[in-house]
Amino acid sequence: MAYSDFTFVKLKQKFDIQQRGISLFKKEKIDLITPSEGLQKYIDKGRAMPLQSEKAKSEALIFPIIRELKDLNENISIFSGYPFNIDSNSELNGAPDFMISAQPEIVEPQSPIFCLVEKKNKTPEDGFAQCAAEMYAARLFNQQNNDPHEIIYGAVTNGYDWVFLKLEANFVFVDTDRYFINELPKLLGILQFIIDQTVYVK
Repeated sequence: MAYSDFTFVKLKQKFDIQQRGISLFKKEKIDLITPSEGLQKYIDKGRAMPLQSEKAKSEALIFPIIRELKDLNENISIFSGYPFNIDSNSELNGAPDFMISAQPEIVEPQSPIFCLVEKKNKTPEDGFAQCAAEMYAARLFNQQNNDPHEIIYGAVTNGYDWVFLKLEANFVFVDTDRYFINELPKLLGILQFIIDQTVYVK
């Protein structure tokens, strides 16, 4: 079974992973991050284009934000579309759209993988279970590599709306708040907060 075939029912049946809705960052101090001039111009041009496919939205709206994270954090590595087949017996197979590792300048994923970003063409809800399965696989990957990093974050976006997820223990917490492309400082602040939890607090 590919990651995209998972539902929350299947995640509970196979791995006892349950879903909960919660405001993930309501009690956290999130610093706003001013986007670079280059990112703002790129996003403004992207929003003015008729983006009708996942690929177009990824290239015009999503990847530029992911690339900005790398520019701000040289001690992370980002992988796009890299095969991430953890265990054929547990059917955790596929290629997440983006994975972030707390390791600098590596050519293949190494632990800890701590955040995954999944793109969808229509609504973020279409990718919640898929992203949750990828997050669970990332935790297994970390454990297999003797890096028991237990809290994994994820995000699902259609380029315009971003919804964040958090895997902790046997629960996937889906954020009840949304973040939007026209609020780049807040969106970048959330992504930087997630990076800080792993890269700088170990």
